[in-house]
Amino acid sequence: MNELEERLRAAFDARAQTFEARPDAWARMRERRPWWRLWRLLAVRTLVAALPVALLAVLVPVVLGGGRGGDVAAGADAVHERLMRDRTAAGEEVTVDNPTEDRPLRLWFATAKAGYRELCFVVERAGLDPYGGCSPITDEVITEGWFAGSTLRDGAETAMDWGVALPGVGGVTGVAADGEKFSGTVLRPEGAPYRLWTVTYPARHAMAKIELVDDQGRALGEESRERLTEQQLGAAAGAPLDLPAGVTARPYRPGEGTEVAWTRRGAHLMSAPVKALERNMVIPAMAENVIMGIARADVAKVTYTFPDGASNDFVTQPDPWGLGVALFAGENPAGSWREGSEVVAFDAGGAVLWRQADREDAVSDAIPATGAVMTLPGGLRTWFSGTSTICLSGDASPEGGVKCQGGARYAGPHPLKAITYLPAPGSSTHVGVADESWESVRAVLSDGRRLDAAFQRGKGTPARIWHVTIPNGDAVLVGFTVRTENGRVDRYPETNPSCGRKAVGTETGRQSLPAGMTAVVAEPSCLAFFEQGKPSPSLPGPLPGEKLSDLLTAERPVRWSYGATAWYGYGPAGTARVELRTSNGLTVTMDAVPDQSDQGVTLFAAPIPKGAEFSAGMSITGYDAAGGKLWQDGPRTPATPRSTPS
Repeated sequence: MNELEERLRAAFDARAQTFEARPDAWARMRERRPWWRLWRLLAVRTLVAALPVALLAVLVPVVLGGGRGGDVAAGADAVHERLMRDRTAAGEEVTVDNPTEDRPLRLWFATAKAGYRELCFVVERAGLDPYGGCSPITDEVITEGWFAGSTLRDGAETAMDWGVALPGVGGVTGVAADGEKFSGTVLRPEGAPYRLWTVTYPARHAMAKIELVDDQGRALGEESRERLTEQQLGAAAGAPLDLPAGVTARPYRPGEGTEVAWTRRGAHLMSAPVKALERNMVIPAMAENVIMGIARADVAKVTYTFPDGASNDFVTQPDPWGLGVALFAGENPAGSWREGSEVVAFDAGGAVLWRQADREDAVSDAIPATGAVMTLPGGLRTWFSGTSTICLSGDASPEGGVKCQGGARYAGPHPLKAITYLPAPGSSTHVGVADESWESVRAVLSDGRRLDAAFQRGKGTPARIWHVTIPNGDAVLVGFTVRTENGRVDRYPETNPSCGRKAVGTETGRQSLPAGMTAVVAEPSCLAFFEQGKPSPSLPGPLPGEKLSDLLTAERPVRWSYGATAWYGYGPAGTARVELRTSNGLTVTMDAVPDQSDQGVTLFAAPIPKGAEFSAGMSITGYDAAGGKLWQDGPRTPATPRSTPS
């Protein structure tokens, strides 16, 4: 087993043994960077399995020698034309003033060749060539608006952050780290699937988040700027360095050692530890259409050659920070990584110092199949790796490629998903491991339809799989049901990230709870909570034609979540008091009240105690009016994961 395979297997094992303290933890991660997507960088066979690569910042850089002054606009037009060669505009383009560069910033939505939506931009810069890109918009948006870019740079007096908002967003306010607020602008491009927003602010104020309201001024929530910068990089160890393709490199000291971080339009792309060069001549990486990396100081040029013959030479430049490394960045002519590519490093005299060829079977080498590889409708492929990891390939979404999930043999569907967009409207296929006792798996849609999954077993595989394909459309997936051989039906609802936003306008039917909370059953199939009038993480609601009480079982007698200041949830009817014991030993007791919407449950809420930790070892207990114990959930440990989500 090589080092890379060991890292992947360790990641799978860690995922399988992870206690998800927050019931909506996976949903709250806006597709940001799934760990199983490390396969994209397997081809270079470096330590990138340990590098935090911002794979959703999918960029299509175009670097032109467009000149300066009056030539910049012409260069920007050429960038735009290049970007749209394989794309179709989705609505009108908007142009906003870039206060940092005193030049226009062009923004528009497009449909990629594969069928998914993207946000495209062209940035014009004072004294530098323009560049542009297109960033895919994930299908699993869980927030009303998010950051997409920033003009902030060292030496700027004024900066502008910009991003995407869902159609219901009517207003945006930027909030600086010191609490000062700056009114923003929401743009409504005609014919576009989303809205755009901008916030301009003095660069001396570190922007921390945005606050969003709907068209009637009602609070929709907030979004942190950390999703743009992606991580805490530590203390800067030098000034930023501009590289080709609009990429900026800068050293940081996150702890021990030094890392070089690459950013573009204010978004973090990747980081690489300098120490890794002790074992690697070159550490290349790719954020979709940008190739970048660090190399040992004696590397003068790095060449990428792709299977179709397309190639690009990257002339390195010494780092200006005294780290003794060489840096490179630039355009990826192939548009994405392709198996069968080759990376070669040369010295100043043209001699080959290092060569790495990526074989077409590199991914299967790193994630070998146990038993047969099974083919599914639509050309998808799925296989087991070991006894508890299942993998899926063929996803056409921007997060596509190979997805793997560890711990897949625990109870519950736990599906992987692959999306196709063409022919329109496309579909999504869900694949999971089937327990031998399961007689049927059904996907439940918001319009009440139930779609039966098919079972399949490959030769030599450790278990059966199930798979079901759902057409894209107005009806969305709200959960799964599983019927076992003894006739029991288990329900596994999906967490709906749009629940709170869609329920903002639902004033009637809201039930008041302690700690400033209110709750209401909302569509599609969720229980929305509001904290001081603002949406808080929701909980799964009743499946169509059913009640909340149908989601509670002896094994999972309570469902819960928490917001900024309050902890809340629902339990079985008859519960009068709920006691929470946190993983660090704090105890909270709260009264439970019957729900007012005939859902057959009791609701509860209480302030979060200072210092409370929600992780392995916590427990929740329900008591009746006489003080008798009715039920208990937990304590649990990382080795005994929950069988159903909260």
